[in-house]
Amino acid sequence: MATELQIREQLDTMRSLPQRLERLARSLGTVQWPGQPMRMNFPSGMELTDEERKWIDGRLRALQAIVTGENLGTGECSKARLSLLTKLLLGFPAAGAATDKAADARLGFYLEAVGDLAPWAVDAAIKRWVRGDVENGNVDFAPSPGALRRLCEAELEPYRAVVAKLIRLQSAVPIDRAMDPAPIETDLPVSWRPQHLRVMP
Repeated sequence: MATELQIREQLDTMRSLPQRLERLARSLGTVQWPGQPMRMNFPSGMELTDEERKWIDGRLRALQAIVTGENLGTGECSKARLSLLTKLLLGFPAAGAATDKAADARLGFYLEAVGDLAPWAVDAAIKRWVRGDVENGNVDFAPSPGALRRLCEAELEPYRAVVAKLIRLQSAVPIDRAMDPAPIETDLPVSWRPQHLRVMP
């Protein structure tokens, strides 16, 4: 099972693609036929090789696992998030004498806000807040659950951008097929099709 340290070591490599795939991604065109999803197409004479398609499949699975925390396992993710949020709330206690019930409710709101996000993103967001590395918000107090969620989303955005780029590549067709108005069947999972690019909300 991957540790947080191993995940962090993987993150930098996940933000870039091989040069040929980067060039292909920049060269994709689009075709829109009435009543059909937007089609991505390769320039004339260009297409992905079988090996490149396999590489993209593997990278998409790896990115999804890292961004959602699936590679840590559900129990480990929950424990890590709980530990991080408890430390945050102990470091920024609520004003006045809070009851145990109030503290539990407060923690519950934070878990609701970030309970579907990878612990490494929660950790990075909390560290940004503690360092004062945020544009808005009073860093003398704990971020609201919504503010913490937005900071986590900012940490995840570069990886989601790579996911979107890979999905566009995976769904692209040769230009002559894109120009044919006959509907195109896709074998991409529904959540990875171009009209569902927010695969990891």
